Amino acid sequence: MQRTSIWRMATAAFVLGSIIYTSRSGAKAGQRKKEQAKFNDNVLPEYEEVFEKNLLVPDGWVFGVVWPTIYAGTTALSVYQALPEQINNPRFSRSMPWLLLNYACNTLFGRFFSDPKAESIIASNVITQLNLPAGLALHNSMEIGQTEVDGPEKYLRWPVSLYAGWLTAATVAGTPNIFLEAGWWTPNEKRDVPIATGILAATGALGYAVARKLNDPVYMIPFVAAFAGIATRQKDKHESIASVAATLALVYSAVLAKWLPKGHFRPVGPAEPTPVQIIVPDNQPSEQETFHDQLVNVV
Repeated sequence: MQRTSIWRMATAAFVLGSIIYTSRSGAKAGQRKKEQAKFNDNVLPEYEEVFEKNLLVPDGWVFGVVWPTIYAGTTALSVYQALPEQINNPRFSRSMPWLLLNYACNTLFGRFFSDPKAESIIASNVITQLNLPAGLALHNSMEIGQTEVDGPEKYLRWPVSLYAGWLTAATVAGTPNIFLEAGWWTPNEKRDVPIATGILAATGALGYAVARKLNDPVYMIPFVAAFAGIATRQKDKHESIASVAATLALVYSAVLAKWLPKGHFRPVGPAEPTPVQIIVPDNQPSEQETFHDQLVNVV
């Protein structure tokens, strides 16, 4: 085994550990939810009450679809990037620190999301916001929307795109939770419904603009789920919000029907090939040393 594979294997182990820990934390919350269920979310009762006040939170089924998909794809990616033949893949070398940072934040999110305290509810949403720049940096380091790759890597880029899109949507939907739980915002239906409708429309425009900037239609998929979930949650409560959300889900779906098969909005060039084997001379930094420098820069 090459000495330079150690960091890749450690990265895979850490990501898998983070996913297992967060999934188990969610399962515990789900068990408590069954015991004290009021609404339709697989979350702690304390979160349910906040979610009912937040008009931008999607229905519970969205979380059950999006998270397992992202986690399954990221599990495959973390294992694949640790294979010996991928040791010299320059995109995986650049993305490794960001992948670690993403799932360090994911672990912290799982810790706070399973805690019913008000400060933990606030912390889980703040961590989501802080994780968004790291998710976009991971997206960029993988050269998604910049270069064309073949083989499994082509499809293992998808969970990175989905995660970046989901973090964006979750940042928008979760920010009101902070204001509500901190006592900075008192619910007022007459005022909040028009504001939520406007935020939805702005989010639709922003999501599409960012997807075009990233040259990545896959980034838009979590928005479809989020908009559809908001529509189903609000359909019998606030018709105007449900209508806007449903319209955005349909518009995004139409855009995806055209661009998703192409994989990008603009043409891209071929990626830098992965050398089959590179022997690093003693006077050149090893991958451990390079990774250490990258991780220090990220921190």
